[in-house]
Amino acid sequence: MRSFARLATAVEERLLVPTYASRWPAAPVAAHRGLALPLQLRGPVRRLRAETEAGPLRIAAAGRAKLLAPMVERWSGQSAPVAAEAACGLWRPGTLGRLDADLILAEVHRWAAPRFRRAGWMVVPDAVRWVGALSEVPGPSPCHSVREDRRKVRNAGFTLVPAGSAADWELFTGRMLAPQALARFGDDAWVPSASLLAELRRAGSLHLVLLDGRAVAGICAVRRGHSVWFPVSGVLDGDPTLFRRGASLAALTLGFEWARAAGCRRVDAGRTGPFLRDGVLRLKRKWGLRPVVDPLAHVVAVRVRSPVARAALLRDPVLIETAQGIAEYHGVGG
Repeated sequence: MRSFARLATAVEERLLVPTYASRWPAAPVAAHRGLALPLQLRGPVRRLRAETEAGPLRIAAAGRAKLLAPMVERWSGQSAPVAAEAACGLWRPGTLGRLDADLILAEVHRWAAPRFRRAGWMVVPDAVRWVGALSEVPGPSPCHSVREDRRKVRNAGFTLVPAGSAADWELFTGRMLAPQALARFGDDAWVPSASLLAELRRAGSLHLVLLDGRAVAGICAVRRGHSVWFPVSGVLDGDPTLFRRGASLAALTLGFEWARAAGCRRVDAGRTGPFLRDGVLRLKRKWGLRPVVDPLAHVVAVRVRSPVARAALLRDPVLIETAQGIAEYHGVGG
């Protein structure tokens, strides 16, 4: 099963471009659903007891640790447990609801998610996508923070130029993309594989951000008709000084300007995690982007069963998937 999981992860990455940059995404999405099914029929149960400000919190997490651990750690403030109990089925809300815990998390297949919602569980994705009409990003009356971001980029003198030579791509992937991911997220960083980078190079275009004539950041754009998707970006060597000067921000804001000038009407600015207090999520939201369901995201059914569990989600709220789309959950209800 471990070898199948590794294969599934590799195949999932190959589905990114066909899903987000194709006129016919239904086939890769269906392939993703089928690929995930064997991994989400049964899973081990792990337990954790944490001391929180509201009192002791007992958590039961059923499914793959890789998916559940980030949520367990955010809501408990502790690393997820390693020891696992016997596996249980992941398709029946009633069975999982009998686990003795204040907060129950269960990895579920998307085909089972509606059943859990009807039974009163929240469905939390591990990622959401951020999209918007370019005419509304940031819109005619942007907030003060966005106006300051734009002023910062403009006053610093950043410019965006088209690139695309082998040397440009090598600079972007080797010294911008991976270093930025590692600098910001450490061991949890996602770095695209060589095969995915090759696919993005074939399907997309590269743009470099210059400061005083020097390339300090870059962003990849993949166009489909009047839509543009920005799958990856990076800052030179993950340099924190360049971050503070606004290099990462320049890649995003100047990318939006380029897309508007190129005649694009809709933008897909990629994904973030579901936690509302995360900085990247808040940045995309303030720019007028809105969260939508990511068809390739995995989902976790969450059951809140005590005031202590509600306090944990009130402290660190999340985006959830509903029958109508994405909504916020702040520990009320469920």
